[in-house]
Order: sequence, then C-alpha cells, then structure tokens
Amino acid sequence: MSLNMISATVRSDASSRLAEGRKWHTYPAVSLGWNIHKESFMKDVSLINKLKIRAGYGQTSNQAVDPYKTLGKLSSRPYNFGTTYSTGYYVTELLNTELGWEYSETVNVGLDFGILKDRLSGSFEYYVTDTKDILLNLGLPKTTGVNSYTANIGETQNKGFELSLNGIILDN
Repeated sequence: MSLNMISATVRSDASSRLAEGRKWHTYPAVSLGWNIHKESFMKDVSLINKLKIRAGYGQTSNQAVDPYKTLGKLSSRPYNFGTTYSTGYYVTELLNTELGWEYSETVNVGLDFGILKDRLSGSFEYYVTDTKDILLNLGLPKTTGVNSYTANIGETQNKGFELSLNGIILDN
C-alpha cells in the first residue's frame, strides 16, 4: 500500500471584534488519500477505472459579531430634575470580556469511484461537524434594563452521509 496524497495546513486569524486574549484562533487541517486503482493489484481489474479512499480533518470559525460588542455601551437620556435640565446615562449593552471565536471541527471519510470507463461515477461520504462556543444573543430579564448580550454559548453537531452519483447514459 502506498499513501499517495497528503496535505496539511495551519492557519491563524485574529479579529479585533473579540475580547482581549481571545482575538486569535489557529486552524489545523490535514487530509489523506489513497488512489487504490493505481496499485499493482488493481491493474487487471478493467471494470474499475477510479477508486480512491480519502479522509480529512479541519477547522473553520466565525467571528460574526458587530464591532465593539466586547466593550458594552451606555446611552444618554435627557431629563428634568426639578428645575434643572440634566442628562443621565444608562447601560444599553453589557460588556463581555470573554467573547471569542465560534469554531467548527469537521472530520470526513469518503470513497470516490468510477466504473465502466467513468460511465458511472460518484462518491460516498460520511462527515461529522462539531461546532463549539456558538455566538448567540442570550436573552436577559427586562428588569436588568438590557434585553440581551452576545456570548459564546452552546454547541451543536451535524453528521451524515452524502451520496453523489453521475452517469453517462448516451455517448455518441
């Protein structure tokens, strides 16, 4: 067996929209592949002209929050205090010094194939994506004076199978 495809990358991104100490995230990715149809034991199998097994792992992320969400916000309100006209300030957005990246890790394994000189081809794939530190608005009681604030809360998982088939029915 000869593993004839490998790719690995590492990337780091920063976002000024996120809290101090949480601005950077590093993304590793690696993929492997093996073209089985190119192996010597497959040379006499004329029915199969493409057969590849592949696997991969990688991360992506999301920093889709409005600028300055980590700082909080005050708004002003004019009011009369007796005979004096004054301006008061109140909290309209809570600060969040913990706001960081939402990121997803994906693992996938696939099989690509082609038979009958690629008249029938396709792929079969299994994937799992785990998303962590999801960026969501967390609702607060109205008594706080603030409706919500953005936080890294929750996680989710998506997984499934994908099948893609291609066929050449008529070829003049």
